Formats: sequence, structure tokens, C-alpha cells
Amino acid sequence: MENVDITTQKQRGGITGKGFEPGQSGNPKGRPPGSVSITAEIKKKLQEIPEGQQKSYLELLINRILKQAVVDGNEQMIKQIWSYIDGPPKQAEDPEPVPPTVHINLLNKNGMEVREESSERILA
Repeated sequence: MENVDITTQKQRGGITGKGFEPGQSGNPKGRPPGSVSITAEIKKKLQEIPEGQQKSYLELLINRILKQAVVDGNEQMIKQIWSYIDGPPKQAEDPEPVPPTVHINLLNKNGMEVREESSERILA
């Protein structure tokens, strides 16, 4: 058996651990034809009206979610609904950078300390 220093050997990617060549996808052929998207199937099922009901699964689901949030006062559900309505809060754009305050301690002619402040940028 060959002695290999495993500390310097890089772990290769992919399910098999054999890795991928640079620029090569892990699934170059894409989704196989005829495969089913779970999301698409759920969306299709939500449009159906269950036997003995007058409302679709989607309407029933929405009513249940709103009941949990409004009637039951479920705060997590309220936050979840709010995030779907408005989306997550927008992050502020990079504000104008504030230059750091620099404290400079100087001594006057009498040896007394004089303190001055400056907000000017320090150039390295």
C-alpha cells in the first residue's frame, strides 16, 4: 500500500468524491425529460376543490393560515405572512463613510497637555 499524506490531499467534490473538472457542472444534462417538479404538482393540487367542499385547497390553506395569525394570534405566522406580503426588509445602501475621529494629545510650551480632535481622513 502506498503511503499518502492525507493532510495535503484536497477533498474532491460531488457525490462520488471524484470531483468535477473546472467549468463542468455536476449535472451537465440537466433535469431528465418527463421528470416531475414537486412544486408544480403542489400548485396544481392547490387549485383543485376537494370532494364535499366549495373552496379550493388554496382557499382552505389561506383561511387556515390567516386564522392562525389573526384569530389565534400566532406571532410567527404573522411575521411569515408579513414577509410574504412585503418581502424581507431592504438593506440600506452603503452610507457615506464617516471619517474616524482622531484624538491628538499635544504638549504646550509649559508642558501641559492640550487635546485636539480632528475628523479628517488619515492617509496611509
